[in-house]
Amino acid sequence: MTDAASGARSAFLPAHSGPLGSDSGLLHTGNAGFIIHRAGQLNHAFRAQGRQFATDLVGHLNKVMEGIATIVVHEEILGTADRLHWLIHMKQPNDYSRFLEVADHDRSFKEITEADRIAAAEGAGNWERMFVEGSFKERVYVPQHGLDEHDDDHGHDDHHEASDTFVPPARHQTGLPDDQMRSSVDSGLTILRTAQTAFKFRTEAREFAFAWAREVNRALAGEATVYLYEETFGQQDRIHWMIHLDSFDTYGKLVELSRHDAGYQALFGRQFVPDYKGGGGWEQTFVSPTIQDVVLTPLHAGSPSWF
Repeated sequence: MTDAASGARSAFLPAHSGPLGSDSGLLHTGNAGFIIHRAGQLNHAFRAQGRQFATDLVGHLNKVMEGIATIVVHEEILGTADRLHWLIHMKQPNDYSRFLEVADHDRSFKEITEADRIAAAEGAGNWERMFVEGSFKERVYVPQHGLDEHDDDHGHDDHHEASDTFVPPARHQTGLPDDQMRSSVDSGLTILRTAQTAFKFRTEAREFAFAWAREVNRALAGEATVYLYEETFGQQDRIHWMIHLDSFDTYGKLVELSRHDAGYQALFGRQFVPDYKGGGGWEQTFVSPTIQDVVLTPLHAGSPSWF
């Protein structure tokens, strides 16, 4: 690794380098069946207190939710300043009921959420003053299924395992061994790419989205991993890619695929819209201009803000 690449990588630490510890046994974007994405906007005046609150709360929740859920908090570094994102990884929707039990009965949870963290000179208060009123929003992601490698061409489970997740985990989309895949707990950067599919081309858009992810995973195996998710209980036909990598140098390699990788280039020349629907490539299948990126990095206690 060059000095420049090493410096770029070290600037963005994966979540398991912090309080989570080893990624062994953790739920993440590759093995979860149900992911809640919660985002909230910090008041700039309380950005330090808000980051510490988020770190303390997630640290405690990951202890009491061990084996049921894993939460990783990220901060937005290309997008909106002081905006935090929580990815709550679970196997099943019903696992969320455990969070409700903790909120109602766990003493440490109440201490973290109710104790004053803002100095009296600044008016005192806790998280309710740290975050902008009404800024919390949630989306639910489930791994895109029906297009992945979980079933072979004959409808048989080619992994010979009983899944206890809501849908087959996203790692089955890649066709790669586990040691060549990245996830939300072992990557320094996550690019969340969102797109609205055109209703009449909803199937074709998903086929392209899955094919694009597979090409990136093939070409950058071990360096970057892309998973595809469907938004559930949210906006109809909005899909999401999560691109996991460690540095912007790796993102540069992704961009270069369009210039040097024949398989990747061929993808953009393929006909995704069949003739009976008028024909056309991938660009016909999405509503313009709804493809948007947000860049996240795991939040670590004591780490500097990016602005």
